[in-house]
Amino acid sequence: MKTIIYGNGRIAKVVYQYVKRQFEVVCFTVQDDLLKETTFEGLPLKSFEAIERDFHPATHDMLIAVGYVQMNGIRQRKYQEAKTKGYTLVNYVHPTVHMHDDVIMGEGNIILDQVSIQPGAQLGNNNFIWSNVVVAHDCVIEDDCWVTSGVTIAGDTTIKSGTFLGVNATIGHNLTIGEQNFIGANALIIRSTSPDEAYIAPGSEKIRLDSHRFLKFSEV
Repeated sequence: MKTIIYGNGRIAKVVYQYVKRQFEVVCFTVQDDLLKETTFEGLPLKSFEAIERDFHPATHDMLIAVGYVQMNGIRQRKYQEAKTKGYTLVNYVHPTVHMHDDVIMGEGNIILDQVSIQPGAQLGNNNFIWSNVVVAHDCVIEDDCWVTSGVTIAGDTTIKSGTFLGVNATIGHNLTIGEQNFIGANALIIRSTSPDEAYIAPGSEKIRLDSHRFLKFSEV
C-alpha cells in the first residue's frame, strides 16, 4: 500500500521524515481552505475533499499528522472523515520502539523513537506518542491522545480519549485520567482526574546569581 499524510504543517514535516524510511509516501492532503500551495516537502499537496479521486482507498492508506489543536479535536475529526472515505489508518511504529508481543493496538497510531510499551498495555486509535515515553504494564491509552516526549505512565493506569500529556509529565500507578485533560510539562499526577481538567506544574524560579557567579559558587 502507498501512504497519504494528512497535514501540511510542522507535525507533518516531522512525521514525513520518520515514515518515509518505511512507507511509500505519495502525497500530502489538507482541506480546501488550507491549500495555499500545490506541493509540500517535494510531493503533491491535494484537496482532502477530493483525495479519493486520484488516490483511491483501495490502494492507499493514510496517516493523520496534525497537532493537538482543540484538545485533539481536529485530529479526531480527520481520522473519522478518512475512515468515512474508506481509508485504512495505518500504524507507524519506529524500529527502536520496545513493544511486547501481548500489546493490543488499534489503528492510525504514530509512535516515534525510543518508546517503551510494556506487557499488557493497550492502545486505541489515532494516538501520537513522541520519543522517550514509557507506557508501563497494563496501561490503557484510549483514542486521539497526544503523549509528548519524556512522559512516564505508571502501571495499570488508563488515559482516557483526547488527553494531552506534556513533556516529562509523570502519571502515577492505577489511576484514570479523564477525557480531554491537559496535563502540562513536568506535572506529577498522583490522583485520578475528571474530564476536561487542566494541570500545570510551577515553573523554575530564577535565582539571584547570574550564570557565571552561580557556577563559580557551585564549585566552592
